Amino acid sequence: MRPEVNEMALRSFPRYFLIPPLFATAGAESVRVIDLSLKGARLELNAPLRAGSRHRLLIMTTDGVVDEQVTVLWSQIDDLCVDNGIDRYITGVEFDGHPTSVGELIDRLLSSHNALPIEDARTADRYRISTPMTGIFGILQIGIVDLSIRGAKIALPYFIRVGTVSPFAFQVDSDGGPVEVLGTVAWCLGTSASGFEAGLRIDGEDERLRAAIHRLCMRDEARIDLHSLRRKFDALRQSAHELAALVGEKTA
Repeated sequence: MRPEVNEMALRSFPRYFLIPPLFATAGAESVRVIDLSLKGARLELNAPLRAGSRHRLLIMTTDGVVDEQVTVLWSQIDDLCVDNGIDRYITGVEFDGHPTSVGELIDRLLSSHNALPIEDARTADRYRISTPMTGIFGILQIGIVDLSIRGAKIALPYFIRVGTVSPFAFQVDSDGGPVEVLGTVAWCLGTSASGFEAGLRIDGEDERLRAAIHRLCMRDEARIDLHSLRRKFDALRQSAHELAALVGEKTA
């Protein structure tokens, strides 16, 4: 019998960067919604939310109302944001289903040019492994530094040649069983004294890796790489400014 896996973790939904972020509440916390999809949202707030906890997310705007239950996937401090000494946190949440109200809000935000598809950034989010995790690449035992649906960064004792293709395997828990995919070495850096790190490219395994990352986040063993996320948001903000300028020229 196959283990039951949260369907939300297996599907990819378009995500939209909100311009500007929307003010909302998650339980008793005031939050800003940074991006939104039928699957979930990313929130900015002043206090962390516990992974696995459930909250009522309420977004009230002139473009529509969203009133849905969400589950926290991960929550961590935004060490790139310094705001008068006040800590800021970024939190990822998922909806129980695929709410119609969210789809309607996204449609209205797109029509008013207040949302931008994140797919335009052409990058996959990376998740840092927050507890020691080992795996196998070929015949080598390796440490896993981070994961995304398109690849991984691994730590290993030896240099490995760029272009090497080998099985990459790891296990999140006994319920899910091992994850086994093919990885191609994209780069490898380091020294014999300090060890090496290598980047693996993984093609065609989005759903399996998404499910593994989802389980790691729910176990608080993986957290989104805020540095890569911030770079993506900066690129999206630049695209938003260019879009606003273009719309302004057409309406002038």
